[in-house]
Amino acid sequence: MAEPILVGIDIGTTNLKVVAARPGGRVEAVVRRTMSVSHPIPGASEFDLDALDHDLVSALREMVDVIGAKGIEPAAVAGIGVASIGESFVGVDEEGRRITPCPTWYDRRTTNTRSSWGMNASDWFDITGMVDDDIYTVHRLAWWRAQDAGRFERVRKWLMVADYAVFRLSGAFAASPSLAARSGMADRNDGKWSAAILELADIEVGALPDLVPSASIAGTLTTEIARQTGLRVGTPVVNAGHDHPCAGFGCGLVQPGRMMDSVGTSEALKTVAARPFSYGDVGGGRYDCYPHVVSDRFLLSGHIPSSGGMIDWLLRQLSGPAPSAETAALLWQAAEAAVPGSVGVRIAPFLSGTGAPWNDRARRADIAGIDAQTVPGDVLRAGVEALGGWLAINLAQFESITGAKAADLILTGGGATRNPLMNAIKGAMIERDFVLPDVTEAAGLGAGLVAGVAVGLFRDGDDAASLPDIEWQSVRFDPGLAEAYRTVRPAVIAHLEGEALRT
Repeated sequence: MAEPILVGIDIGTTNLKVVAARPGGRVEAVVRRTMSVSHPIPGASEFDLDALDHDLVSALREMVDVIGAKGIEPAAVAGIGVASIGESFVGVDEEGRRITPCPTWYDRRTTNTRSSWGMNASDWFDITGMVDDDIYTVHRLAWWRAQDAGRFERVRKWLMVADYAVFRLSGAFAASPSLAARSGMADRNDGKWSAAILELADIEVGALPDLVPSASIAGTLTTEIARQTGLRVGTPVVNAGHDHPCAGFGCGLVQPGRMMDSVGTSEALKTVAARPFSYGDVGGGRYDCYPHVVSDRFLLSGHIPSSGGMIDWLLRQLSGPAPSAETAALLWQAAEAAVPGSVGVRIAPFLSGTGAPWNDRARRADIAGIDAQTVPGDVLRAGVEALGGWLAINLAQFESITGAKAADLILTGGGATRNPLMNAIKGAMIERDFVLPDVTEAAGLGAGLVAGVAVGLFRDGDDAASLPDIEWQSVRFDPGLAEAYRTVRPAVIAHLEGEALRT
């Protein structure tokens, strides 16, 4: 029998990606569509789900054509897994028609309603595993009810984005634990919707999709979607879950003790836990700890909202009025020539708040220690050192929480992971090696692997995450550079923590 194909759909902030891969991790096709976002009023950001409806079908159709050109029949597709960003939601009526907008996860019209329920932060965390914030769906629903109570009452089901895509493909209303956690309405301890939170928030459990176990088949591809895409009627459809744990799964992150640094516009440090850590375990709810995309595992996660985004911002500011690739290359050369410690220049890289472990959304970036001798290379290097310091702080926290010391870190994400100077500085700051998997679409691959677990292609999540077809590159830290940063690191960390600058 021919080796099967697994399809992962990754619905992200910027792009929709459809990935077709072999069970061992070898990718056969990647199809992309741009996510369309509107801004109807200041502060509002809403996904265009008309565009998503169209693009889901057209991207799957194109994927079928791409694999068909390689001699792979649509019948080889063993399952389709769907992953998405969290927090965003849409309401559908009795006929399954969308009757509300779909605010993006970064839409800023909501406020944190948790304290108004009389629930303390510790109880909130120990149920949901989420850092106390206003971002979650439960708070967004409160805002929506206040804006349009009549339309709110007409909603039959509230769906997060992957839930909605699963419904469009299969007709099933099914949620997954990892994505449901991002709603703020799921109990991570029993894998069910939280009766306590729903009562306090005045949400009926019947208005939510069925919360099924991780890596479960939600439904099968409808006749109409099969006709439009060329896929087989009845192909299993799986709600793979939240895109972050799917991305970890796509890079083999499934065993406790392994840690991963995921770098893009933002950056996240992640590791796997065998149990849900409590509010006290994570230093007073400083880190998310919620279900992984396979059963009986949890993801401990902390992020900084602007990482690669901060570096891109520095490059633009240092490039003058006409940024170019050539100017950026010169700036990186200058940063490499700068001395460790950047001659006392210190940066707090908080363009959009601190992220973990302080979770201070109001704090903003700053640059200190500049004098008449400061050159652009010092400033760019200081930005990279700040991100290395952020990683060092959070890695130490993770190791304290888990009791495990990672021998090396999986490094994944965008082009920043292929930047030799960034990797060298960050590796020296944490005194660890990195390993880079040859995976370009980790969340899409991970979603496909979750579907593979659901349909029985793998014995379990560990088997799926073995990824025998993936090549790994080792990036070893330089002991000499690490020695130089032992002297500098306290001052870098002190600036991140808001203390007086120490040179």
